[in-house]
Amino acid sequence: MFTEQVKGLTKEESYHTIVIGSGQAGLAAGYFLARQEVNFVILDENLRTGDSWRERWDSLRLFTPSQFNGLPGKPFPQPNFYFPAKGEVADYLEGYAKQFSLPVRHGIKVETLGRNEQGYHISTNTSNFHASHVIVATGPYQLPSIPSFARELDSSIFQMHSGLYRNPQQIPAQSVLVVGAGNSGSEIALELVKSGKRVWLAGRDVGRIPANS
Repeated sequence: MFTEQVKGLTKEESYHTIVIGSGQAGLAAGYFLARQEVNFVILDENLRTGDSWRERWDSLRLFTPSQFNGLPGKPFPQPNFYFPAKGEVADYLEGYAKQFSLPVRHGIKVETLGRNEQGYHISTNTSNFHASHVIVATGPYQLPSIPSFARELDSSIFQMHSGLYRNPQQIPAQSVLVVGAGNSGSEIALELVKSGKRVWLAGRDVGRIPANS
């Protein structure tokens, strides 16, 4: 890898492989790249590994038990059938990166990814990178999905995307419609009910997974 200053311009850093994102998938990829002694780097826009979990709602717990949450080479450090809180997941990911000395670069937001005859070119908020291979491990839900008609609703109706939700105290109304019946919507709706609010949950049938008692 190299970084040089030439006439005030920064030349791009070059790697065999660049991983974009230091979540579960990015760290697992890094684990195997390190075992192959590949020259690689993991780019992440967060200031700490695991911050994507720390920034979610306060009461969030995984809906998969501990025995299914470990990454390669490191089981999750809790008993079977324990459902970890978001902070425990974040700390586990941060510890994982440190334990295996994975080269995570924080505070780097990838802005463009393109391909040319030499490989892949990545521009970021700080510098440019080149790689023969790129693994995109950012996850599929980075941008909020808000229907266009939302802006047409009466301004007196309080609206909040789940990405900004932290706890029931943020919701001023007593009657709440939660749109989306997936894991996030269902957990948030249940929490709002427990806080004393009247809640309607709307969404498609997402099916059920039998619980192991």
